Amino acid sequence: MKDILWVVLKIFAFLLILPLIIAFFLAFQTQILSLPVNKEAWVLWGAGSYIALNLFIHDLKNVYDFGRSQVEKIFTFFKPAGYLVPVFSIVLIIIYIIALILGHTSLQPYFLFAITFTLAMHLVLTAHEIYQSDNSVLKAHYLLVFGAVLIANLFIMSLLLAWAIPEYSFVGFIKSLASQALHLYKFIYRVLFVDS
Repeated sequence: MKDILWVVLKIFAFLLILPLIIAFFLAFQTQILSLPVNKEAWVLWGAGSYIALNLFIHDLKNVYDFGRSQVEKIFTFFKPAGYLVPVFSIVLIIIYIIALILGHTSLQPYFLFAITFTLAMHLVLTAHEIYQSDNSVLKAHYLLVFGAVLIANLFIMSLLLAWAIPEYSFVGFIKSLASQALHLYKFIYRVLFVDS
């Protein structure tokens, strides 16, 4: 009985944050698609390349596990840190900033590709890891936890991309996020309580 109650509570919590998850994703997508075409193309190719590699060739799980274990060693006091910190993307952004300061702007497309490649790897393999650890039929734990992880990752990456790409606006991301979330929650409220 207790297990059923937890599943119901997790599903309810997931449904409460689902509009927020959608708003985060749409705000992130809006900022990526507002980049200049040459930068946008490299970002999309990076994410798409990892997804294709994962589906058809190899998932690079050993690379992901190494990065996650390093993060967990650093943040021993916070167990989920390995899921929340896309370590390879962060390291690449730091190297990219240093390269730009040193005047190596010709490397920019390759860094953008690699950053989004590693971010896609982190998100896909984190989702897979959390999914595999949830043995329940409804996957309520997976839905709730990965939703929270996705929100945290998109926030962290938005903050770092705003630092690395001048055209990426963190303020624009937050404004878009607030607008999308407000719109979605108002829509759901109207559907559930006003229009019925």
